Amino acid sequence: MSSVPVRYQIVLYYCALACVALGTGMHDSTFNNFLADTFKLTADARGHLEFPRELPGFLVVMFTGLLAMLSVTRVGLVATCTSALGLFLLSKSGASYPMVIMGMLGMSIGNHLLMPVGASIVIGLSSEKNRGTRLGQAAAVQTLFVAIGTGSVWLFMDRVNPQYRSNFAWAACAMLVGAIFYISMNIPHLRAPRQRLVLRKEYRLYYLVEFLSGARKQIFLTFGPWVLIKVYGLPAPSIAGLLMTSCLIGVVFKPLAGMAMDYFGERTIMIMEGIVLALICLGYGYAQRVIPDPTWALRLACCCFILDEMLFALGNARSLYLSRMTPSIQELNSSLAMGVTINHVASMVIPSIAGAIWVGLGYERLFLSAAGFALVLTFVAWQVPRSGTRHERRLALVEGG
Repeated sequence: MSSVPVRYQIVLYYCALACVALGTGMHDSTFNNFLADTFKLTADARGHLEFPRELPGFLVVMFTGLLAMLSVTRVGLVATCTSALGLFLLSKSGASYPMVIMGMLGMSIGNHLLMPVGASIVIGLSSEKNRGTRLGQAAAVQTLFVAIGTGSVWLFMDRVNPQYRSNFAWAACAMLVGAIFYISMNIPHLRAPRQRLVLRKEYRLYYLVEFLSGARKQIFLTFGPWVLIKVYGLPAPSIAGLLMTSCLIGVVFKPLAGMAMDYFGERTIMIMEGIVLALICLGYGYAQRVIPDPTWALRLACCCFILDEMLFALGNARSLYLSRMTPSIQELNSSLAMGVTINHVASMVIPSIAGAIWVGLGYERLFLSAAGFALVLTFVAWQVPRSGTRHERRLALVEGG
């Protein structure tokens, strides 16, 4: 395949990614407030709700296997249409809790199906030397349009009477436009049949990293916004403003993170991620105890929230690590799907336990536990073999010259 078609397919994928990110930003910045305002959920009830929401992530390897006859881009089409359907149901749910569950599941199925699709397409259209850079570029595009989605909520949503239903409807429209871009994509070397299930002992370290990442991630995704909403009383537009800020910073940070993966290697990046995450969790959970002034405590918690959002970009290091072990792009897609499933074993179980910790011991102990997961993740990342990075090649040239 020549460079021009590759460039054209990359542009089409970035357009699809932008539309999906726009809809996701509009959804993610309002969904927690929608639940709190409409159903008055407690932290314990919110934790239990994560089990059905994360169940599609656990089943993604099964969904990917059922769709193995489709090309990767067609799986992306199915995923975006499923997310659009879920958002449409949310827009029509009103105060019907069963309808909310159905809409939440549709959005979740679509988003989780897209997780292995995106990395497979980007890596499939990249050379081995610039995979990290390409993943960083894709993350920057995604972040920019999540910022636009959250920014629209921050600018236009009524703070007194939030228009949740119309917000979800517009997000569904953005997803449908993304589906059109997936229809337009044509990547011949990604059409080969894919294995329905890949589970190899050679990948066991990758699976362990994914499991630990899923545990730490879910504590933040579920209870990070919940702290800001319930402890500090932030409304939906303020949460959207924080997400928008993190996204705008991430537009610059994430391409640099991708280049750092190519330069230093994914092992170094995963180790650094674990250390920084532990510090963030401690700051986020203990801001009120460390700082007596409530205003500055809130600012510290908001800074930790923004930093944690940005560091999710470093999760691409896990995909990069796996891509160096898999023999083909087809096996990479199926292997990434297995990684998503293992990640979500923790995502399904942890929120209910975390909700009980919040109720019984307080949210501070919850984030102390998250810091512990981050430190274990750091230790496991230390076991990842080194790769031939640009930094190491440059050192070899200097020593040889």
